[in-house]
Amino acid sequence: MYDVTVIGGGHNGLVAAAYLAMKGLKVAVFERREIVGGASVTEELWPGVKVSTGAYVLSLLRPKIIKDLNLERFGLEVITKDPGLFVPFENRKALYVWNDVNRTLKEIEKFSKRDAQAYRRWLKFWEPFYDIADLLMLNPPVSLEDIGELVQLMKLSDNKEDLLYSLRTLVQDASSLLNEFFESEELKAALVEDAVVGTMASPSMPGTAYVLAHHVLGEVNGIKGAWGYVKGGMGGVTQALRRAAENLGVEIYTGTEVDKILVKGDKVEGLTLTDGKTIRSKVVLSNADPKTTYLKLLREAEIDEKIISKVRSLKSRGVSFKIVGYLDELPDFGGGKSLSPEHMASELILPSVDYVEKAFTDSKVFGYSKEPWLSINIQSSVDPTAAPPGKFAFSIFGQYLPYNPKLDEMKDLIYQLSIEKIREYAPNFKPVKYEVLTPLDIERRFGIIEGNIFHLDMTPDQLYLFRPLPGYNYNTPIKGLYLCGSGTHPGGGVTGAPGYNSAKKVISDMESGVLR
Repeated sequence: MYDVTVIGGGHNGLVAAAYLAMKGLKVAVFERREIVGGASVTEELWPGVKVSTGAYVLSLLRPKIIKDLNLERFGLEVITKDPGLFVPFENRKALYVWNDVNRTLKEIEKFSKRDAQAYRRWLKFWEPFYDIADLLMLNPPVSLEDIGELVQLMKLSDNKEDLLYSLRTLVQDASSLLNEFFESEELKAALVEDAVVGTMASPSMPGTAYVLAHHVLGEVNGIKGAWGYVKGGMGGVTQALRRAAENLGVEIYTGTEVDKILVKGDKVEGLTLTDGKTIRSKVVLSNADPKTTYLKLLREAEIDEKIISKVRSLKSRGVSFKIVGYLDELPDFGGGKSLSPEHMASELILPSVDYVEKAFTDSKVFGYSKEPWLSINIQSSVDPTAAPPGKFAFSIFGQYLPYNPKLDEMKDLIYQLSIEKIREYAPNFKPVKYEVLTPLDIERRFGIIEGNIFHLDMTPDQLYLFRPLPGYNYNTPIKGLYLCGSGTHPGGGVTGAPGYNSAKKVISDMESGVLR
């Protein structure tokens, strides 16, 4: 008998388990795969070559969680990515975005002196959001009544116009936001990726400015807005979390799949595993996505059909694909094949905002982008543990490839389109070995419905108090059953925040007597 059982050993499940164990509760985690981590894992697909098959770079993991759980002591090491971005264009032109602002300004001046000045305003625009990032993320979603208090905490200008512009970011489209600041297509191209990553939306669609904001509010090694490579791959995050959780007494079972959640009346009683074994617990946390939890794991529970209907209608169609593999030589983007700054950055094949718009339109018409936008990350450029000498492990993240059950038939096409596009900028990009992961593969490998890396789309109608359902954020209609995955506030990315918030909700309900 456990106090708490957790379904799924993804990063949020491990975070929740650790915080609950810190309160002296007896906690067990049950993970379907042989390794913990969910979509934040490192896999050795070829001898000595380690690739991040899901998430691939880190920034959004909240510093408070890293500190509270002593993750650095348990092996978490992050290598700051600098430059953060390298964006090649036609005629061998390119833009680097460095962590050093002055260095970046010199890069931007190559395309627009006006934009170099505007870039400082852009960075300043996000400062109030950084100040309240933990307030927004490491707390339940703000209610309508909280907005006035939130505005005060942002310490915004007394100017009403400035205030309205800042609040508008929550529902604005990314394209218009970027147009307000910048004139050069090159700089807008470099910044627009964060607005559409993992999202079935184009830059001109309302809500994409919030997705952009969600992705810029991270930090690495104390540098706000920076991203980094986790030593050993993204599994370094979840292995550190596993060690931290086990140190606190959490029992973790891998290769152990949950078949269903046991419910009696309106109260949870535990789990049944696929081998038929019953695990009793007072509380169950599901790190699975909301649809999997409600429609599969709760298939025998009596839940109001109106709630089930709302869950079915949630937008969860994945659109992202991955290509992982290794090279025999570094790609030559014009600076040669020797290790250079561009190889350490995220190499972004995305020449304009219009390019992304067309990629999205193609996906609606043809079911895939004929010219996908791509983010290439060569982990072994900074982390020698990722590949043997002379081999270069890479991860390519791309869009758009909307989920459908026949994606296995499209793998060769997606690979060829992606590699041909990269070779327009780096002709020698020739993977020795590779694996393509479509949204269908992501669904099968990581157990995420329709391969949506955020569990649910991060659109205005599925954020904050609406995520996943109004009235049910971490709690559910079943007493003692909670959600702790990315389908809850504040959403996707390797943040740890959903797990943290869910654990705090459980503790609060226990202390207030709700769970008696």
